[in-house]
Amino acid sequence: MSPVSFGPSDINNPRNVQWGMVPESFWLTKVLIFDFDWISKEVSKAQHPMPDHEALNTSIAGLKETFRILRSFEIRLAMTSNLKLATVIESLSQWNLAEDFDCIRCAEELPSLKPSPDLHINVMETLGIRPFKAIALETEHEGLEAARHAGLFCITMKGTGLMADYELDSFTGEPIIFLLEKIDRVKRKQLEIS
Repeated sequence: MSPVSFGPSDINNPRNVQWGMVPESFWLTKVLIFDFDWISKEVSKAQHPMPDHEALNTSIAGLKETFRILRSFEIRLAMTSNLKLATVIESLSQWNLAEDFDCIRCAEELPSLKPSPDLHINVMETLGIRPFKAIALETEHEGLEAARHAGLFCITMKGTGLMADYELDSFTGEPIIFLLEKIDRVKRKQLEIS
């Protein structure tokens, strides 16, 4: 029996993704670097206009499931923030998300904050990843500028007015595998052009 090979059209077949037939090596993206504000906004959508504990739990469960799926494809998660580490860890712990991140870099750990690329560069060095293998998810101009200076593909939320490589309504809004496939296609085109 000959080994199964995969090409770009194979990833478009939902059965291949659903049954885990797409090999991990197919993905160009190996690390997602979230800004803390991105996760905070995902969680706070469930608390607007008034806190709704059931909606909050559903929102957090959606993030955790998305993170689980990403890990199943060996995609690592990281976080950067201009806030203090204690503040970030406290919030992530309240939401039961602190353990989901492989690397967290915050204000007091490096001499330069965003818009300097130092936080992003440090995450990539720590995880042993080159810029084309990572995606930055940013919600503010300073973060977007920092990610760009670090050479990263940048995603922002729709409605921010920021000019990123890709925009999303929500990170958990569509199946993550299909989202990554779309983003990888854009990234591959950018690599071909440069």
